[in-house]
Amino acid sequence: MQKSIFYIIGLFFLCACSQPKIQVYPGSDCNIQYVGRSLATADTLGPRLWAPGSYFAFACDGKECTLNIIDEQIWNGAGFNYLELVVDGRNTRICMDTTLNTIVLDSLLSDAPTHEILVCKDTEASHGYIQLQSVVTKNLRASRMLSMSSPIVEYIGNSITCGAEAYCDEVPYGTGRWGDRHRAYLAYGPRTSRLLGARWMLTSVSGIGLIHSCCDMDIVMPQVYDKISLRDNQYEYDFAEQPDIVCVCLGQNDGIQDSTAFCSAYVDFIAQIRKHNPSARIVMLSSPMADAELRPWQERMILAVEDNTESTEHFFFSRQWKNGGGDHPDCDEHAEIAEELFNYLK
Repeated sequence: MQKSIFYIIGLFFLCACSQPKIQVYPGSDCNIQYVGRSLATADTLGPRLWAPGSYFAFACDGKECTLNIIDEQIWNGAGFNYLELVVDGRNTRICMDTTLNTIVLDSLLSDAPTHEILVCKDTEASHGYIQLQSVVTKNLRASRMLSMSSPIVEYIGNSITCGAEAYCDEVPYGTGRWGDRHRAYLAYGPRTSRLLGARWMLTSVSGIGLIHSCCDMDIVMPQVYDKISLRDNQYEYDFAEQPDIVCVCLGQNDGIQDSTAFCSAYVDFIAQIRKHNPSARIVMLSSPMADAELRPWQERMILAVEDNTESTEHFFFSRQWKNGGGDHPDCDEHAEIAEELFNYLK
């Protein structure tokens, strides 16, 4: 009997010692998968992410998981980012209101033994970068939900593509700070990609145009297309991630321009895209915000560009969506826009 007790005690300690322990995994761990334009740094931190909709994913075991994420905190701390946390299929949106944010996910984890976690940057490059410092959990694993061999769709555009002013539920339009209503994860591009079972990349800046940007902005898209931080026109991008499809949604901020100048610039931009993405399917989109005057002009210009470029195509949205802040589409309307684009791309 005494030997049996010692055996049981020994077995208990053996099992306890064999249980996975909480560990600190650096942001650069190979099991953390990053999607979107990013800038690697010479340390154990994850890459810096500026682009709206850029994201990372991983899986882990157990009931404990904490993220340590650095926020650039530009504009003397007023330019903080928002993140979309997708934990075991459920969404939570949080504000990055300090330089180093410690995000405890324990209460969000399901009862499953293994958890799938995706973190998406909801705000755009003008709010600065985010950078994963570490993940504290048991058995960090590669995500089973995110396949790094799945197709990539790149969405080139302006505030609509960024998901700007789409989420007015918490901070009504006209109040709060710039970015409080941004929700890139629920914008039409990421939604379309999820319907397709694809990854997404948003190459977009609020206010930007093809030959004319709004709001006294000093850049246009062809000028910054080859950068990682588009709004500040910084850090050369190596185009390591080759999209299978590139959707171009520009022209809302240009408005009605000289037709020759606009079409010529568009043809040149298509050549720029093709140079960096020789095998991609390129689709030119009309603006989901275009009104009854702008929409037909855009459609004529896009058809003219298509006639003067090789291997391009077009898709025109059926109507205007403007129930969000500043006449932008809201989150529900982004779902409708995505459904139309999905039905075309599929």
